[in-house]
Amino acid sequence: MKACIKSLCFALVLFAVFLGMAVCSSAKEVVLYSSNQPDMLDAISQDFESKTGIKLTVVRMGTGEAMKRIEAEKANPLCDVFWSGDVAVLDNAKANFMSYTSPEAASLPASFIEKDHKWTAANMHLMVIMANTQLVPAAYLPKTWGDLLDPKWKDKVVMANPLKSGSAYAQVYGLYKLYGWEGLTKLINNVKILDSSSLVYKGTAEGEFALGITMEYAAHRYVAGGAQNVQVIYPADGVIAAPEGLAIIADCKHPEEAKVLADYLLSQPVVDAVFQKYFRRPARPDASAVEGMPSLKELNMLKDFDPAEANALEKDMLAKWKKLVLQKQ
Repeated sequence: MKACIKSLCFALVLFAVFLGMAVCSSAKEVVLYSSNQPDMLDAISQDFESKTGIKLTVVRMGTGEAMKRIEAEKANPLCDVFWSGDVAVLDNAKANFMSYTSPEAASLPASFIEKDHKWTAANMHLMVIMANTQLVPAAYLPKTWGDLLDPKWKDKVVMANPLKSGSAYAQVYGLYKLYGWEGLTKLINNVKILDSSSLVYKGTAEGEFALGITMEYAAHRYVAGGAQNVQVIYPADGVIAAPEGLAIIADCKHPEEAKVLADYLLSQPVVDAVFQKYFRRPARPDASAVEGMPSLKELNMLKDFDPAEANALEKDMLAKWKKLVLQKQ
């Protein structure tokens, strides 16, 4: 009798172990690589898990580092979704992404979705002129990109190095579409080129520089924070919009959960919340407005900005840019 009881207990223990393993193996999870700021990622992680019941593991790294890591891991992907980076960078890595058509992308412009649906734009950076009004009185502020080409602004304008910064390359490409190489040559003669994007907006806000070519969200943070000396100028000759995208990794371990995450990140409530709190403008044209920031309808957008062409021209454009910068020196 005791032997039977022992056997039964042993069988129950084994059953419990196997049941636990089954529960663990069926637990839903998804892994995200992201270049976005830590506090935003924490908020997204908590909200996503509470709404879906799917555990979200976030690994933060720069876009370039993430693309290298995804390439190195392609035989055994450790990531399911990447969010968000310059679509030109994503386009170069699209062999490592799976095709997915999100229902949340229905309102996006065609150029904001890769032709085989390997990446989808989630947000976009508007390129603006950030001015320190303690150094340049409001009456004398530039109104267009073309104004910055005037020799009177020589050494008063800063921008990041397009050889190191994707956003700076978007600025260069946009100005090329407006003014060609003649305009870019004039710009090079006027600007000081800094090593990173953060040096541009921080230095302009702190009064080190009069004008900075930068991203809308970075400049607006100072305005929203109460900085009286900062003004954001949306150039009247064409505001440059550079999309950033997300992608699902090919052969990832959690493809269904990855689709849920992609849909969540592209959904209007999420992009609106991110815009409201972090000033990162959504790619969706139906996004809600944020107080103190103009709607896209109020702006003259550069309609010739083509992410695919920008990517195709990048190598040659940067080579010529570097040559012109060296000639200036």
